[in-house]
Amino acid sequence: MKRYLLAHDLGTSGDKATLFTLEGRLVASRTSPYETRYSNANWAEQSPEDWWSAVTAATASLLSEHDKADVAAVCFSGQMMGCLCVDARGRPLRDSIIYSDQRAVVETGRLADAIGAEEIYRITGHRASASYSIEKLMWVRAHEPEVYRKTHKMLNAKDYINLRLTGRFCTEHNDASGTNAFDLDRRQWSPEILAAAQIEEAKLPEVLESVGVVGEVTREAAEATGLAAGTPVIAGAGDGGCATVGVGSVAEGVTYNYLGSSSWISTTTRRPIYDATQRTFTWCHPVPGLYQPCGTMQTAGSSYSWLKEQVCRVEAERAKREGRDPYELINEEVEKSPPGARGLYFLPYLLGERSPRWNPSARGAWIGLKLENRREDLLRAVLEGVSLNLEIILSVMRQFSSPSGR
Repeated sequence: MKRYLLAHDLGTSGDKATLFTLEGRLVASRTSPYETRYSNANWAEQSPEDWWSAVTAATASLLSEHDKADVAAVCFSGQMMGCLCVDARGRPLRDSIIYSDQRAVVETGRLADAIGAEEIYRITGHRASASYSIEKLMWVRAHEPEVYRKTHKMLNAKDYINLRLTGRFCTEHNDASGTNAFDLDRRQWSPEILAAAQIEEAKLPEVLESVGVVGEVTREAAEATGLAAGTPVIAGAGDGGCATVGVGSVAEGVTYNYLGSSSWISTTTRRPIYDATQRTFTWCHPVPGLYQPCGTMQTAGSSYSWLKEQVCRVEAERAKREGRDPYELINEEVEKSPPGARGLYFLPYLLGERSPRWNPSARGAWIGLKLENRREDLLRAVLEGVSLNLEIILSVMRQFSSPSGR
């Protein structure tokens, strides 16, 4: 009898494999790390063989304690907006250019010039950016023409692992919508974008629904992973899409906030949200037929941790002496300042900004300092600045609470 679902999260720092019961109860989890190679100031690459080694190691570790015959299906969440070029046999032609790589700045400008920045946003729901896959593939074509010539398909991280498990070249709507080459309305590769990018559609994979079955684990993959041959493999979704499902935003109007080093607000709609000033962006939702509008700020929790490290060393040292959380002590100081921090404002743009400014050159600042301001005002202003930035993103979502198209 099938008892388990095997879920993988193929992230930036490693692969986390987790067994769940069919009712969603956590059974066991294993993590296998891998490295990112940074160079040339803004290049970031990972080895797909490292991904595969991590997946096989984590899977084998889990199944050493559980019967492989009990696994009903395998499904992946993964990092998005990458560019891995593979040949017709599925062999990587180079390391993957991952989402954080920003080398394709020139290609981004060329794409925007060829079709228009507003048209790119209208078709894909995203701004033109070096972060996205199609601009990265344009860079490969321009700088590594032999790699481009041999490229059979461009894949994202989880799609490559699905290929290794099943032999099928494919992606799904959620990851496809993070390439800057996918038409949100028509739910297909955009001929207009590809013509402007001068990229052949044949180099892009088949697109399935996130809940679609890619295939079954081959005998070769079964030997490498410890899975049973014939185990179904589900298409899965990008990490952001899976997070949306994980918090229960699977019906129209269910909105949530993720708060970490960065922070985003996302909701679920039946139509894409097209903001006139392009402050937000939209993915295809992992749930078939739905969409996932989103706005992400760069330094939310990072602003708070910067405050702790650079401004609140007194609280950090006291916390260490008293065995307390330094953030508890910082919050006690924040509470001494009234709402509004006595007219002091903080701009939380410590690493440029995505939503709502979309300005990599934006910088943080305290504004409105007066002699009457106190130290606790500085601290409160940081938290209020992050909150205000998120409120601006949320206000865009509110404008489209009953979306009616473009």
